Amino acid sequence: MVATDDVRWWGVNDWTDLDLVRAELAAGADPNSGVPVFEKPLHAAADRGSPEVVAELAMRVDDVDAENQGRTALWMAVFEGRTDNARALVSAGADPWRPMMAGWSPGRLSLAGPTPDPFSLPSPEVG
Repeated sequence: MVATDDVRWWGVNDWTDLDLVRAELAAGADPNSGVPVFEKPLHAAADRGSPEVVAELAMRVDDVDAENQGRTALWMAVFEGRTDNARALVSAGADPWRPMMAGWSPGRLSLAGPTPDPFSLPSPEVG
């Protein structure tokens, strides 16, 4: 841990508890960083939290499409099959068609998975 790491999130194991997350934020937890093992709060919530917690954190982060280890929180939600969290992220402004992992976007990943329709398809370019 470096001196600038925020340790407020280190005791949070339940990313479905909206009251707990709000209490940590009110106590000064940084919504952009501080989860152990190189994770961001929004990524942790997208992976294993509730849509309500995802929406709360998405409103407070600097960039809803911020990457952590090459992936956005939306990628994490799609990869983990959390369509509810993916929809919450898109509602908060996350871009489902932003390329990342080997050029794949979260939207493309969803098309290859068991829930291929959580996002509107992009309109074809006129050219």
